[in-house]
Amino acid sequence: MNVYNENIVRLIRLYLAGSISDEEKAVLESWVEEREENRCFFKEMLRDNRFASEFPEFRDIDMEKGWSCFLNRTQARKSKLFTRVLKYVAAVVIPVAIGLVVWLVGKDVTLDPQQIGGVIYPGMNKATLILSDGVKVSLGKLEEGEIRLEEGRRVRRTDGGLVYEDGGNGKKIELKYNTLQIPKGGEFHLTLSDGTRVTLNSATDLRYPVIFDENERRVFLSGEAYFEVATDSTRPFYVMTDEVQVQVYGTSFNVNTRRPEGVQTVLESGKVGIKAIRSGNECVLKPGELACFDPKDGSMAIRQVDPRQYLAWVKGVFAFEDETLENIMTTLSLWYDVEVFYQTESVKQLHFSGYLGRYKEIQNIFDVITEATGVLFSVKGRTIVISR
Repeated sequence: MNVYNENIVRLIRLYLAGSISDEEKAVLESWVEEREENRCFFKEMLRDNRFASEFPEFRDIDMEKGWSCFLNRTQARKSKLFTRVLKYVAAVVIPVAIGLVVWLVGKDVTLDPQQIGGVIYPGMNKATLILSDGVKVSLGKLEEGEIRLEEGRRVRRTDGGLVYEDGGNGKKIELKYNTLQIPKGGEFHLTLSDGTRVTLNSATDLRYPVIFDENERRVFLSGEAYFEVATDSTRPFYVMTDEVQVQVYGTSFNVNTRRPEGVQTVLESGKVGIKAIRSGNECVLKPGELACFDPKDGSMAIRQVDPRQYLAWVKGVFAFEDETLENIMTTLSLWYDVEVFYQTESVKQLHFSGYLGRYKEIQNIFDVITEATGVLFSVKGRTIVISR
């Protein structure tokens, strides 16, 4: 009998974060007491400091104290304690072919560029900057320094990415646009002239003014990016995609135009308005909500979510919850810059849940999925062949 499921992992995560409700805690406590394996698994998660290393906001949690408090609660209802220790579980299969990967995959891998071929490494900081006059600047291995722009302006290249400085002084100016293109196998950080910080994922383009004017701040996105918008009550900030307009005044959120179900916007903090460009229909998101616009029928669906699930990539983690293998491989193909071929079409609809290190060699992930489901991966150059 399989004992671990994605809801239990979600409850454990909420427990560690201190945001679990009384009703959810009761469900978790009941599950812990059902079987010895459950209790040991829960104890392992409390003591596994790798979870905190991937999610820094949990580093200050006292795991030993948390385990003791939990034991005190459960002992009041059941005196029998389980003592057998369960070995660390890397992955288990659960019903309806859902794979569960616990926090990280296997052992850490030291990435050595000199390793013999056949190893597919994760993405890295790289991008192409296209200036308003069409000149292209490769940012892959550029040393820190300044890039000269039009009219004598400059942008600084730092360890943190590109940093633009505002020299407009609130005056009316002619907008000059730059475009930052992130290829497959890349990511990049950008600070706009108003202080807004943007993290761009693989296969993403962002077009933006070198300096914003006095009326508004408007950028154009294709792909996925996380925004931390600088507060400016006099100049609203807009993120434009082909399908929706996101309007904010000072907040943090994630926009993804690559999801098969539509354009997703997840709000972490603040307040944003989502408007469908074709229909003009608009909705307002609250923190912890996700809006998904379906371009096929023009509908906009809103639901409550855990934003950390959708922002994990910014912190170096792949977070999959009940995702199809096809969607997972689409995500991996962008980050690792590979092509995917399915010898067996049916495997596309297998579902998995897991938290995987984003900066690990791809074979680690394949090994776990294979162990969990029997799906086989064959690497041929930069093509991944999947069979069963």
